[in-house]
Amino acid sequence: MIPTRIRIDDAGRLEVVDPSFAAVRLLRAIDPGFKVVQAPLPGFTAPRLLRTRRLATGKSHRQLAEASEDALWELHGELLTRQPEDDGCAPAGEKEASLLDLKVELARRQLFACRLCGQQCRVNRWQGALGECGLGTGAKVVSHFVHIAEEPLINPSLNLQLAGCGLRCRFCQQGELLNPAAVNAPWLSSTTWAQLRLQGARSFTLIGGNPDESLYAVLRFLKTAPAAWRLPLVWNCHGYSSPVTLSLLDGLVDVYVPDYKFGRNQCGQKLSGAKNYPAIAQEAIKAMLAQGVPVIVRLLVLPGHFDCCHRPGLVFLAAIKDQGQLWVSVRGQYCPDWLIGPEDGELARRVTPAEVRAVIQAGRTLGLRLITD
Repeated sequence: MIPTRIRIDDAGRLEVVDPSFAAVRLLRAIDPGFKVVQAPLPGFTAPRLLRTRRLATGKSHRQLAEASEDALWELHGELLTRQPEDDGCAPAGEKEASLLDLKVELARRQLFACRLCGQQCRVNRWQGALGECGLGTGAKVVSHFVHIAEEPLINPSLNLQLAGCGLRCRFCQQGELLNPAAVNAPWLSSTTWAQLRLQGARSFTLIGGNPDESLYAVLRFLKTAPAAWRLPLVWNCHGYSSPVTLSLLDGLVDVYVPDYKFGRNQCGQKLSGAKNYPAIAQEAIKAMLAQGVPVIVRLLVLPGHFDCCHRPGLVFLAAIKDQGQLWVSVRGQYCPDWLIGPEDGELARRVTPAEVRAVIQAGRTLGLRLITD
């Protein structure tokens, strides 16, 4: 069970952070009208994971290991273009590799010169070098619980939280997870499935830290999902995603929940150590939409960043809103966490209701489909 985290905002209001079902009594004591909000997930019938794990490549595991990376990518692209009616043949046998096996092999090779996130560190994680995320080949499981305050389309969601992230957001609410070596947590493995408690969950979310950087370990984990698994897979990420990672997630993810943190290069560099954040996040969101699944873009309202970050972000999202299933989730719970101090100016205070309303109004004016607190 995850301990309930509580904090008081500048107006003296009580906030329950990342509530689970264990917090329902407390929430209803604070607000008798509290309820767990849900909405149908458009277009979802079965997890894409099931088809990708079943679809045969026509190659053995040994042949995948011996093939060139170019040949693997060519096969990967060909298999992704197959329509559902094209794979009515027998599933991959015990000695035959599936499309998911192919993705695992490609993800493994990315670790030789890692480019799994926008940092593009190019270090050899396979041989123990560490990039910005501080991760090797495995993934550490920090927590898993059913979160009851996610967006209605995916709420409640069984959240599997992993350590490590390629960004260093000064206001990170999970700053203690950014150094995986210092995190005392078990490794993600096939045995993790038996520990998950699904009661009440309508989706399954990979969160962090950030999951992109743990892609190889996550794909190996997904290979061992129970045969009866039926929850949609949600990928909750920082938005600073690389094309190779999104390509390997294509055919697996049922819903993307990326952040759109910064609309100006200087803000991303100063506050997160992320070069060229807006352009990378924009290309990532467009790639997610191109996969034909719902994309819920989270916009955390930062104090004093409407003109430099939020307005440009909303304008970009409005320009692509007809390219797929796009929602914008406006989040008003910014708190000056982790490294934020007086030297950070306006970021050293909580966001005001007026600042949140300004973002919501701008989104509505631009015709965006909004999800608000």
